[in-house]
Amino acid sequence: MRGLHALALRGLHALAFRGLHALTIRGLHVLALRGLHAHAFRRLHALTFRGQHALTFRGLHATFRGLHVLAFRGLYVLAFRGLHALAFRGLHVLLFKGLYTLAFIGLHVLLFRGLHTLAFRGLHVLTFKGLHALAFRRLHALSLRGLHALTLTRLHVLAFRGLHVLAFRALHVLAFRRLHALTYGGLHVLHFKGLHALEFRGLHVLLFKGLRALPFRGLHVLAFRWLHALAFKGLHVLAFRGLHALAFRGLHVLTFRRLHALLYKRLHALTLRGLHVLAFRGLDVLAFRGLQVLT
Repeated sequence: MRGLHALALRGLHALAFRGLHALTIRGLHVLALRGLHAHAFRRLHALTFRGQHALTFRGLHATFRGLHVLAFRGLYVLAFRGLHALAFRGLHVLLFKGLYTLAFIGLHVLLFRGLHTLAFRGLHVLTFKGLHALAFRRLHALSLRGLHALTLTRLHVLAFRGLHVLAFRALHVLAFRRLHALTYGGLHVLHFKGLHALEFRGLHVLLFKGLRALPFRGLHVLAFRWLHALAFKGLHVLAFRGLHALAFRGLHVLTFRRLHALLYKRLHALTLRGLHVLAFRGLDVLAFRGLQVLT
């Protein structure tokens, strides 16, 4: 389907696309999918949406169930609102590539459960808002690459538990704001690489418990602000390398207990302000190397 200005698919029967191997929808200005039957795309091998100006999914039950690959490429605006918990269940790969704006609003806790790979690449803006729980549990890999801005706002619980690899790479801005709890428990590897700015603000609890290694490399700005508790407990190595500015401000508790090594290398500026408790207890190695400013 190419070159249409607007296409609306509403209330389609379960067998509407039965027997198709692949379905591609390209070059629409506006595409809206509302209230489709749970099995509308069942038995399709691949479903691709390319070059739409605006694409909206609302109130779908389990519409993408049974697809192997679901790809959204080159869209200007993509919005998912109020999707059912099973909407993406059974997918092997869910890919969002080259989008200008992608928004997930009011999604169910289990939306991404069971996906093998979830990839967000080359987005200008990615927003997760007002979710009760954002669970990537049992994903093998979650990749966020080349985003201009990624914001996680007003989540009750943000859980990356059970992921093997979580990578935030080459983002211009990454912000975690007003979360009740942000936990990375059970991750093997967590990467923050090549970010221009990384901010943790107004979190009740920020825990990196159970990680083997936590590298912050090549960031221009890294800020921890107004957190109730910031805990790096149980990490083997914590490294802050090549940062232009690193700031810990207004924290109630900042603890590095049981770390084997804590390294600050090649930082331009390191700021520790307004901390209630700052504990380096139990560290084997604490190193400040090549700092230009320490306050």
